[in-house]
Amino acid sequence: MKLIAACRLATLLGLFGLAQMASAAPFADQIWSGGPILTMDDTQPRVEAVAVKGQKILAVGSIQDVEQYKGADTQMRDLAGRTLLPGFVDAHGHAFMIGLQAIAANLLSPPDGEVKHMASLKATLKAWSEEHAETQKEVGMILGFGYDNAQLAEQQHPTREDLDAVSSDVPVLIIHQSGHIGVMNSKALEAAGITEQTADPDGGVIRRMPGSQQPNGVLEESAFFSALAKQFSHMTASQAEGLFVAGSTLLSQYGYTTGQEGRATSTIVPFMKSAAAAGRIPIDVVAYVDVMQDRDFIARNVSQTYIDGFRVGGAKLTIDGSPQGFTAYRDRPYYAPPEGYRADYQGYTAVTPDQVFDAIDWAFENDTQIITHANGEAASDILLAAIKTAKAKHPPKDRRAVLIHGQFLRKDQVATMDRLDVFPSLFPMHTFYWGDWHRDHTVGPEDADNISPTGWVRERGMKFSSHHDAPVAFPDSMRVLSATVTRRTRSGDILGPHQRVDVGTALKAMTIWPAYQHFEEDQKGSLAAGKLADFVVLSEDPTVIDPETLHQVEVTETVKAGKTIYRQSDENGETSPASAAAAGDVLGRVLSQWQRSDEENGVEGHRHGPDLLMPAMLQGLKSTHRDARL
Repeated sequence: MKLIAACRLATLLGLFGLAQMASAAPFADQIWSGGPILTMDDTQPRVEAVAVKGQKILAVGSIQDVEQYKGADTQMRDLAGRTLLPGFVDAHGHAFMIGLQAIAANLLSPPDGEVKHMASLKATLKAWSEEHAETQKEVGMILGFGYDNAQLAEQQHPTREDLDAVSSDVPVLIIHQSGHIGVMNSKALEAAGITEQTADPDGGVIRRMPGSQQPNGVLEESAFFSALAKQFSHMTASQAEGLFVAGSTLLSQYGYTTGQEGRATSTIVPFMKSAAAAGRIPIDVVAYVDVMQDRDFIARNVSQTYIDGFRVGGAKLTIDGSPQGFTAYRDRPYYAPPEGYRADYQGYTAVTPDQVFDAIDWAFENDTQIITHANGEAASDILLAAIKTAKAKHPPKDRRAVLIHGQFLRKDQVATMDRLDVFPSLFPMHTFYWGDWHRDHTVGPEDADNISPTGWVRERGMKFSSHHDAPVAFPDSMRVLSATVTRRTRSGDILGPHQRVDVGTALKAMTIWPAYQHFEEDQKGSLAAGKLADFVVLSEDPTVIDPETLHQVEVTETVKAGKTIYRQSDENGETSPASAAAAGDVLGRVLSQWQRSDEENGVEGHRHGPDLLMPAMLQGLKSTHRDARL
């Protein structure tokens, strides 16, 4: 009897202990359910509910499993049929320069804008001028960004006369989508001191009216940047921070909970840190600093830990230029370049092979992650040779060197990347925006089928990430997804059906795989207990709809660390410094002295559009601002 009594007592005590444990179980702040939940976790790809406690995921699973964490104060979030998945991780973009897209007149062509011809371009500029009268008055100019002559019905650049029709009294400046060309009206040309007597500068062209030396308003490369130096006044610290805030906010509205500044400088990082410390950026942002500019700064600042949502992740190297602009360095001549190119023209590099080998060696020696812009086959050959040499020289370590873009990769180069453990961050969005151009001009129909070769990468079982490279393209996450899956061009052609991947794979390339790229796969990229509660909510389940409609899916909500930072029902999101009022604050002298400075930036020759714009802008920052923040 004593034994039975003891057993009963032990049982009661055990039940009491379980009850105490149950009562001590943490209650969730939120429980999400009521729609498809895609985890990006192969062990349980779909679940019914997700519980959130504080900034992290408490539990995922069936409704029955997750509701045990429901308490009296738990907020039940009904998806109402919408789809929840991990927040998107920006594999490559320019969070600072995206701010330019957020605050200027949108001159992009459909689907990202409404500019189809010269008339709509002028109408857009006039509308911006009317809606931003205070900004225009403060800045003394009308600013537009993103026109593409190849997408205009006229198939030509606007001229000073076109912009004079917008305003003959106020300077008008518009910037080409590539960032390499701009157009000024007569008033802006006058302010820049450009007349028929002005000679073309080295590395630039002032286009002229037919049969005369009179400038027609179109300025190329160094002519564009040097003219801007005279047009704009000095950028202040608060304006630099404001541009970064606007860019990171725009990213959040497309479901990105982690952004990237893919080519920072030691000048801009302190301002990005300052904006983050003030709690002004809604998402995490990781920056990669130009390895040709300040390696000591990189070594001092690189970190795997975010402070106030910002960190320096490593170094950036740029080898060549733009494939659609014929400045990517190929291993063969371009297919059908515009008139004036030699038949053997293959593009060129922005740095020498010796500089590439030196930069890669430095990164490996210092265990610093390096991401490298290489578009043409010859540029990628140099990069892979440098990585092979560095790997043989330095002890093995998980450094995750990244090739950015790789538009014209050969199949053998993909195999080499696999052997060398080089992570590919590809740009399949190019198939939509410039696929027709590549087919007809840069590489021809055969090689165009293999641009951004995601199919070859997956044949080898390799991870990859896909990116938007904004502001080269708009940071539209659903356009990134659509292009990766369909590879359909603007004209409706499909480039390389064998290079397409399924929706699930394309979503991994926007979530868990770029999280891996950034050494953040333990905290981000999938829905699992203990990870950050970074979510994006979509209007539909992208895995079950017609792939041809993927670009129509909408981001309805973005959640960062358990907090909603954007909701579609809010016109500009819950934290929206990109509003018209804030734009006026940012734009006041926002673009200063946009001129190229090879001495300051350490790189000669052609550079990628965003890589040119940022350092040129930063020259306006007064030395006192730099000294105070470095």
